[in-house]
Amino acid sequence: MADEIWDLENLKRARGLGDWIFEQFRPYVRGRVAEVGAGIGTYSERIAAEGVDDLLLIEPDAACAGRLQNGFATIARETLPDAPSLRRGDRDFVVALNVVEHIEDDRAAAAAPARALRPGGVLTLLVPAHPRLYGALDRHYGHARRYTRERLRSVVEEAGLSVVDLYRFNALGIAGWAVKNALRDPTLDPRSVQAYERILPAYRRLVEDRFRPPVGLSLIVHARRA
Repeated sequence: MADEIWDLENLKRARGLGDWIFEQFRPYVRGRVAEVGAGIGTYSERIAAEGVDDLLLIEPDAACAGRLQNGFATIARETLPDAPSLRRGDRDFVVALNVVEHIEDDRAAAAAPARALRPGGVLTLLVPAHPRLYGALDRHYGHARRYTRERLRSVVEEAGLSVVDLYRFNALGIAGWAVKNALRDPTLDPRSVQAYERILPAYRRLVEDRFRPPVGLSLIVHARRA
């Protein structure tokens, strides 16, 4: 787990990427919120700063949960799909970033946060895209799969939600991921993250702030309970 904490710390320092990801779901952050797979609080801090009524953080790892206790009140060491703190009809918004790809039964994993939504509530999932990109780096991070648009849509629709938006995200990251996949011992080292951060502002301005590319390292879905 020390390696995973190191990776999370490394990614937390990528402020540009973190802000960009947060912008994708910020419009839905309101009321009673749950973050599934909160890690060391990279996005929890941003969510809390929005002034939500209540923030539940679900994080199964003891080391990460210990870090969260320093800044947040409500933390549950639980895993999907068995997450009893996600009570039916209790939340206005639930977000899970890079979570369901780790779980063999991803449909059950999505159903649990979907049930926790109040009518009109929204679930946001961010998952790795393009099965052909699956490789050593995915195995290093414990990914069971990468997603197509069709599979992600079916996962949330089978959970009883209606898709509000579904799109590919972060085409910039594909080249770096592919290079790392070719290495015997792939990791997201600080130099790679720093190089990405330097390129990101210009890339966003010229590309993804203007249009959605047909490819992306990730897929994002926002889905609503009727």
